[in-house]
Amino acid sequence: MGRTGKGKRAMRNIRRSGANKRQSQEQPPEWVIDMNNDIKEGPVCDSGKWWTVYRVPKNMRGIHRNAFLPKIISIGPFHYRDPGLRIMEQHKMRYLLRVLESRHQENGEQSQVGKAAIRLEDLAESIGALEQKTRERYSEDVLIESDEFVQMMIIDGCFVLELLRLYFKFDNELEDVEDPIFTTRWMLRTLQRDLLKLENQLPFFVLEKLYELTGSANDPPLVDLVLTFFDPLLPRKNIKGKVNPEEEFDHMLDVFRSTFLSSINERTPAAGWKQLESSANIPLVQERQLIHCVTELQEAGVGFKKRQDLDLLDIRFEDGVLKIPPLYIDDNTVPLFLNLVAYEQCDQDAKPFFTNFFMFFDSLINSHTDVEILHKNGIINHVLGSDKDVANLFNKLGREIIYDLDECYLSQQMKDVNDYCKKYYASKWHVWLTNLKRDYFSSPWAFLSLLAAIALLLLTTVQTYYTVYAYYKS
Repeated sequence: MGRTGKGKRAMRNIRRSGANKRQSQEQPPEWVIDMNNDIKEGPVCDSGKWWTVYRVPKNMRGIHRNAFLPKIISIGPFHYRDPGLRIMEQHKMRYLLRVLESRHQENGEQSQVGKAAIRLEDLAESIGALEQKTRERYSEDVLIESDEFVQMMIIDGCFVLELLRLYFKFDNELEDVEDPIFTTRWMLRTLQRDLLKLENQLPFFVLEKLYELTGSANDPPLVDLVLTFFDPLLPRKNIKGKVNPEEEFDHMLDVFRSTFLSSINERTPAAGWKQLESSANIPLVQERQLIHCVTELQEAGVGFKKRQDLDLLDIRFEDGVLKIPPLYIDDNTVPLFLNLVAYEQCDQDAKPFFTNFFMFFDSLINSHTDVEILHKNGIINHVLGSDKDVANLFNKLGREIIYDLDECYLSQQMKDVNDYCKKYYASKWHVWLTNLKRDYFSSPWAFLSLLAAIALLLLTTVQTYYTVYAYYKS
């Protein structure tokens, strides 16, 4: 009787289980429903096709964390509402009011401008029309409501533009700029650094649209304003002549980066090592980069010479001499260079010129001695504290960069240097002669020590000769 009751209960459980299975077949799990809805809606930003503003990869943050994080201002969504960056919010609103008020004054005083006074509603309508396009430029979903997102773009964009306008007037001495940002010594330079951080960018088309809406007929080109503002970080001659004003830029960091590329683009083969492999057999990966550091290259007879008045990236190897423009490493340039490398690491359309450049230096520098040699030749100048700190910076960067050997603009130079060294190390006489020069002719004191040793040897030989001669004569 007990077994019969258990059998009936088992049959009921089986029937209920079958019913549940039929029901689950009719109604798929909730996660399946959610994913099907996402598939129907399609990707929001086409799998990163339009990304131009990126989060810096975690591995690169470990190199120099402070180089990538803004110190006093947030621009765009990545650091929006950061409590540590609230200091500039009041200045942003103040600059927005300056933009609106100055256009009202222009409309009243200069009717020839031909533009009606700008209204905040007009800015909201124009930037609102660009909202989806703007969101697609960021590598992460921007979880900010539509109205707040447009407000952020207008406030941040107008602040940047008004700052650029005021600095242009200040730099060209067109008028006295009595503004707290300009009269507080530390603030302006910190803003210049912060506004070139990769995570702190606005799409350039947003700035161009706001500049068009808030500008006047007498305003210089926006690219000129950008270059004038950032030039003090790494001063160079004729910086505006190094940019094609018709080119489309991703953001201000991209604008400044383009000023380093003019001479390189003209003479760089697109295929890099692939082009060399078509005419020479270069099978080993280790042969497709610099094999020797500065110390070893110097022993092999390679010279180092500073090049003047040339683009930073324009490195050449001619007649056994590496000719390299001077590289300045300080609190301004380290964040700039690291953000340029991070941009190239993230963006597939940005050719890795700075990545190649710093991987070249990473191959050159293994120790503080290598830095010291480059410093003595005027190639590296730094304020990082010691040559060892500079060597550590390059070596850390080299460990974290993803380096594409097939896309290197310095491939020909590296091959030529390696071939030069092979000829040297193939001859033992060259090695012995170089060691002699290094050990005994590197300084006057070493040379004098060598002369003293030779003189002592000669005197000892003469003394021995006369002693033996006198013995046999007697």
